[in-house]
Amino acid sequence: MKAVAIVGKRGGSGKTSVSHLAALGAAWKMTPAYFMHTDDRDPIEVSGRPYAYYDARNPETLATLMGAAVNKDGLCVIDGGGNRPEFDKWIADCVDLAIIPVSPDPEDVREALQHYERLVKAGAVKVKYLINKYPSSKVERGYVDTAFLCDIPAKDIIGYLPMVAAVRTLRASDTEKFKTPPSKVNKVARQTYDLINKELGA
Repeated sequence: MKAVAIVGKRGGSGKTSVSHLAALGAAWKMTPAYFMHTDDRDPIEVSGRPYAYYDARNPETLATLMGAAVNKDGLCVIDGGGNRPEFDKWIADCVDLAIIPVSPDPEDVREALQHYERLVKAGAVKVKYLINKYPSSKVERGYVDTAFLCDIPAKDIIGYLPMVAAVRTLRASDTEKFKTPPSKVNKVARQTYDLINKELGA
């Protein structure tokens, strides 16, 4: 079992969306996926999703679930957030990869760079950035690369995800049995999983 933590201090950068995308992409690639909700917000209700979803806000619950999954195949995705130094230390000790989603926004970039440093200081060996909500226009990409993303070392960026509005449906409770999302969501889910899988060396 490989474990990846999708983390960040600032809300709105896409931690939860990327976490769901990674788990969904793993499922579509026939890899068992386990989603660990550790955010302070209440967990959603799920019905029939192709990946397991757990309320792991209690550190003891998270440790128990991770321990039970150690010898299983698949991918454990930890949706984590907030400014919690103790959680940074746990990530450094227990996961194979920490990913910080970054949207093209100056404050988001600044917070991401600071969180990277905190994770490294806590002992994390493998920390990477994933650019989220990347524009589709070549002209706009050139602008955000120069204006916002130039401070992020290219070697630490594992990839770029486009903005797909329908992804928000993954963050909401299922009011009926889960249906296959739109093709754009499935495509970016597979892309997210492939980027993570490649970085994990699987």
